[in-house]
Amino acid sequence: MQNGIQKISAYGDSILKGAVTGMGTGHLFDIIEESSLVIASRTLGFELNNQSVFGSIMTKTLRRLTKDIEKGIVGDLAIIESGGNDCDYDWTAVSAAPEAQHEPRTALADFMRMTDEAVQKCRDAKITPLIMTMPPLVADWWFEHISEGQNKEAVLNVCKGDPLRPYRNHELYNLSLVKYAHAHDVQLVDMRKAMLCAPDYRTLMCKDGIHPNQDGYKYMASIWEQALPTVQKEF
Repeated sequence: MQNGIQKISAYGDSILKGAVTGMGTGHLFDIIEESSLVIASRTLGFELNNQSVFGSIMTKTLRRLTKDIEKGIVGDLAIIESGGNDCDYDWTAVSAAPEAQHEPRTALADFMRMTDEAVQKCRDAKITPLIMTMPPLVADWWFEHISEGQNKEAVLNVCKGDPLRPYRNHELYNLSLVKYAHAHDVQLVDMRKAMLCAPDYRTLMCKDGIHPNQDGYKYMASIWEQALPTVQKEF
């Protein structure tokens, strides 16, 4: 690309990995070959090192990034994408112990501390960090998904009786990422905003309410193709 970015590494969860649901294969999730970054890399011609892992939380994202930095294989740009699993609960544990105190997998303060650590590790290694925001949930589909096969009363109890609470928690973590990026001059690809600008973003999402579908990943690829050439290389 003209901005001098030739190799991009991605550190995220199932969304950057390309996970979809409802494919009729008998699997809970399937990974498609045409993920958003794979499509964008083919169009823009950059080398892609995708270290995104299904189910990843920020602890694992930071660990993989650190290892790649130590190996010297990250490249020019590191995409940091996390939050969807961090802000979520272990719903099986909630169903098993509905009266217990349950917290998100990663507390917001810890999530933001590790996000900052990831950014600083990149900059210390003279790698440009880039944060991707979390694609929006389809709130009603997501609540049905997390309740399926679980103790729905227990799930509602953790949600304080409000099925939209998981959506607002998701939004809180995302807004914290945006605020952090602006405060620390970290470049941002606002995938959430881009998808909400689609005529009907629900048509871009799987029925679990959290993963983009194949059309959604193609749409995300088009956003990458617009955004990545405009990223300014910091070093």
